[in-house]
Amino acid sequence: MSTLEHIFIHTQDSLGRVADRIASTVGMKTSVGPENAIYLSRPAQCDPSREVGGEVALNYLAYPSDVPEEQSLLNAYEIMWDFGYTGRNRDIQLTEARKVFEQLSAARLWPATLVGGLDSLVAAWDPNLGLTWFPPGTSPDAVDRPSWQGYLAHLKA
Repeated sequence: MSTLEHIFIHTQDSLGRVADRIASTVGMKTSVGPENAIYLSRPAQCDPSREVGGEVALNYLAYPSDVPEEQSLLNAYEIMWDFGYTGRNRDIQLTEARKVFEQLSAARLWPATLVGGLDSLVAAWDPNLGLTWFPPGTSPDAVDRPSWQGYLAHLKA
């Protein structure tokens, strides 16, 4: 289980272009870290003395599989944005991630999914299916495939 939230994005755009478009859409600044890693950040809405954001990277967790029991919705996304809160409060962090995800969904940039701690599917957006908020505890893995299979079908189309 991760202590971060994660926003997965489906696009062939470069990491730099994705980061720039997210930054302009949700009011974040970009910075480059060690090994040219790209980070986004802004003051937290709940406490401007703290920051939210994180690294935008290729989805290194993707493990595409044709075996139904091993499939995960997350495997269909090319980009992964690790999203944290410097106040180290998971409830606030998830609230902030939800706000950013709503902004990204409203901007209609790319199909995307919000996942809490890598094990709880929070929301998904697709231009054809719209925005879905999933019940707490919904897994992005095969066990809850009926909940998210429509999104996967559109990503593979």
